[in-house]
Amino acid sequence: MSLDFLYGWGYVLEFEDEEGLLVKVNGSKRHIRSDAVCVELDGEGTLTVKSIREAIKRKIRISVKSKHGRVMLDPHPLVINQVSKFLNDEERIKVSRAVTQAASLNKLYVLKLLGLKGCEEYLKIERLMDELAKSSTVWGLMSIEAEVAKSYYEALRRIIPSEYGFTARSRRPPRDPVSASISFLNMMLYQICTRALRYYGLDERIGFLHEPRGERASLALDLAEEFKQPLVDAAVIPAFTSRSMKKWHFTYSINGVFLNKRGMSKMLKLFRHRLNLRTSKGRLEEQIYLQASKLAEWVLGLRKNYEPFILTLEV
Repeated sequence: MSLDFLYGWGYVLEFEDEEGLLVKVNGSKRHIRSDAVCVELDGEGTLTVKSIREAIKRKIRISVKSKHGRVMLDPHPLVINQVSKFLNDEERIKVSRAVTQAASLNKLYVLKLLGLKGCEEYLKIERLMDELAKSSTVWGLMSIEAEVAKSYYEALRRIIPSEYGFTARSRRPPRDPVSASISFLNMMLYQICTRALRYYGLDERIGFLHEPRGERASLALDLAEEFKQPLVDAAVIPAFTSRSMKKWHFTYSINGVFLNKRGMSKMLKLFRHRLNLRTSKGRLEEQIYLQASKLAEWVLGLRKNYEPFILTLEV
């Protein structure tokens, strides 16, 4: 199975008897592979009636995104089941609790590897996990999760060199190099999670833990919670504890601190290394797609419970 991603302005998705399903962009042709299950079209373009008929015949989902919004053409739409799960308070809380518990366990695992087991913040997260098990609302889970994250980053202050000015995790805008790096790689992670969800026909805007809000990819934020530690933090933390990140990797202004081109290039290299890290279950990037497939199966009722990704020794 595969996903074809095509970007361009003025593309045309066509079906020709001799060449099959293909996309034309700026005079060039790209054939849609026979094993494709999803085609993403980003930009402004045209879809012919024949191409839509052929996609339906081959059970290929077509995701079209432009400045006007996004639409999914799916011969077997999951969105009805997804909305049904979202409206079911019991199911929504169940999957939200599973995600927040997994994210908390992953944070504890990282702190343990860093030699911070038993510190004040570590013990606080353990206590907060007891509260996660008892919380009966999504809002309550989000509030506890925020406290877990705050304690986690406070613990990281113990090992991040003071010259980086990391006193607390800051967002929109980041106020220090560490926060800037985390925010940048989180954005990369959200994009991968979004593609994985679309691959399996899920609407990334309908989240369970993160409330749907306009075009925000709330479900991608949910899925990313499971992978922030093995993919983002595992790339960022060593880069700063080793002092390999320098002042010239960042742009400093009254509007915040941001990675410049050199900094982005360095962080992306570290991030890609983590994505390609092989485990007994495959590469970490493949694990994101695996979790998306489990989520789709849970939405369809093929799984009683959704089992999130939890860090183990080999990851």
